[in-house]
Amino acid sequence: MLHKMRLKSEEFYNIKYNNKIMEVRLNDEKRKKIKVGDKIIFYRLPELGEFIFVTVEEIYKFMTFKQLYNMFPLHYFGYNNQNINEILNRIYSIYSPEQEEKNGVIAIKFKVEDIKASHQ
Repeated sequence: MLHKMRLKSEEFYNIKYNNKIMEVRLNDEKRKKIKVGDKIIFYRLPELGEFIFVTVEEIYKFMTFKQLYNMFPLHYFGYNNQNINEILNRIYSIYSPEQEEKNGVIAIKFKVEDIKASHQ
């Protein structure tokens, strides 16, 4: 199955240049459909002209972002120079603690297959 997700430029470039191999999301209804072996296209916000095509290798489920981030080296997420508190502050600027409690969270481990930019 093919899934489409949007990423802020910084996160997109973390995959493209910093060897980010895990994407973190709420485990909402859309993410519950993702399975190992599925493909994801990550589009770079805001213009969506660049995309990265990946294959899902593993999916890890947790109750909280803190549990998730404590389980893996932070460089898996593209964070080489940040501590856990800075990372949590960033994720809570996107998702609320209420959303986290309602859905739980997932880490999607992936392998990059291709990187493209459209030439408009």
